[in-house]
Parts: sequence; C-alpha cells; structure tokens
Amino acid sequence: WQDGNLVGGLYGVAIGQVFFGESMFSIKPNASKAAFIQAVRFLSLNDFKLIDCQVYTEHLSSLGAMTISRDEFIFNYLVQLLPHESLNERKWTELFVR
Repeated sequence: WQDGNLVGGLYGVAIGQVFFGESMFSIKPNASKAAFIQAVRFLSLNDFKLIDCQVYTEHLSSLGAMTISRDEFIFNYLVQLLPHESLNERKWTELFVR
C-alpha cells in the first residue's frame, strides 16, 4: 500500500506448510518484491517450509527461487509438508481480525 492505494502484492493458496503462489502484481516499481519480502517473513513466522512459485523466472530468481525436479517436489516436499499444520495451529481468520 502507498498513500492508501494498493500498488503491489501477491496471492496464492496455503495447504499444510506450503504456500502455492499464483500471481504477483505491481503498479509501482518493486512493489511486488516488497510484498513478497513481507509474505516470506509472515510465512516463516507461521511455520511454512516451502513457497511454490510454479514457474521459474529471472524475477523470482532474483528473490532466491530455485528449480527442483518434479519428483523432488512431490516426494521430498509435498508428501512431507502437506499433512502438517502451519500458522502455529491458528486459523487464517484469526490472523487478520482487528
């Protein structure tokens, strides 16, 4: 947010300890990077272990993304991380109620 206007962000789906990123957007330069940094902090603090970016890009690489094989993704990550709780066992709605 900048001056009350949404200028960048990202969205996705969370299952277990994995956040599956769907899309990033920005209206102002680097706004999606700033949103991603905040998302990484939030996800780390709430016991997430993996962010699935789905498609490798130079932009995501500049933020630390790396490619892994499909088998490694499924058997070394999803099988282990999907059954476990994240958010320190809180519900999403509890995180954003003021």
